Amino acid sequence: MAERKSSRVFESPKGSDAIQRAIDYGIDISLLKANLELSPLERMESHDAHLNEMVDLQERVAKLNG
Repeated sequence: MAERKSSRVFESPKGSDAIQRAIDYGIDISLLKANLELSPLERMESHDAHLNEMVDLQERVAKLNG
């Protein structure tokens, strides 16, 4: 199994100011944190699943409007 990245990226002193500014600005970084916990393969599989759902939805809409 691929090694998972830790969320230490968000805890580093160098990046903490920028991350805190993003949060203060209203950016929700929870999805970014969750994705960094996945391996690259898991992120690609998740992307493919979501993409396939969108393609299916577009095809259904096209049939309804066709």
